[in-house]
Amino acid sequence: MKRTIAILLSVILVIGLVSVAAVNAADNVSRFTVDGKNYIAAADTTVTYKIDMTTPEIIENGQFVIYYPGEALTVQSVTFNSEVLGTPTCNYKSQAVLGKEIDFNFSDVTNGYDFTTKKTLVTVEFKATGTGSGDVYLGKGTDTDGNDLMVICNMNDKDVIGQTVFEETVTGASIEGDEPDQPVKPVVTKKANPVKVTVAKKTVKAAKLKKKAQSVKKAFKVTKAQGTVTVAKVKKGTTAKIYKKVTVKKNGTITLKKGKYAKKTYSVKIKVTAKGNANYKAKSVTKTVKIKVK
Repeated sequence: MKRTIAILLSVILVIGLVSVAAVNAADNVSRFTVDGKNYIAAADTTVTYKIDMTTPEIIENGQFVIYYPGEALTVQSVTFNSEVLGTPTCNYKSQAVLGKEIDFNFSDVTNGYDFTTKKTLVTVEFKATGTGSGDVYLGKGTDTDGNDLMVICNMNDKDVIGQTVFEETVTGASIEGDEPDQPVKPVVTKKANPVKVTVAKKTVKAAKLKKKAQSVKKAFKVTKAQGTVTVAKVKKGTTAKIYKKVTVKKNGTITLKKGKYAKKTYSVKIKVTAKGNANYKAKSVTKTVKIKVK
């Protein structure tokens, strides 16, 4: 009977583990905890884990272990504060129970290392696998062989680990349950475009038109336009005989090509469009400019 119960419990445990793995795989995110905060990172996201350290005095050596869940995160790079530490000894170890660890140590009994003001100790870049979970932390205490996992000694060879301040920072991941909502774009009610177009009567001489093209400046004026302004001539409303001979510019200039013109008043119909912007609607205004050829 006891054997049957044990088998059933084993089956339930296996099913439970499979279920958790299935949920994590479905989420396609890695979950990990740093300093009591639960983080999530999508697969292939780069996560930066940084440790800043402050010691009560100059130290001569240090030995550290960073633990991380190998199923959830893989190490891309480990960068030490080379200005202070130089190049510490560093290696990676697989741990069957704890996941994985990064071990590093440094020693300079002559000059020491100055962390008396807060400085970055080490920065680790992880890549999220999109599955798995666990803790990322700086190891303390001793391992199964009785070796100290974290040791910091000052120049008098006294352990100062109890007086040392560590600050852990995570970037590239979101705190679970605290992901920022997408900002709601405000609805803007656009105003009517106040563009105005005024026209003036202009005169050119037929004798000059025979010799060369003539430009009439300030034939119309555009004011109060919101947005880009464009001007085009309108066929219907422009005197047919000059439609192909006339050009208009948005600065108010109308040009008649060189040619023979009858002495009379011609109509040039224009369409001015102010395209608007974030606050104003687009608007078109049509006007007719009278040009007298004498």
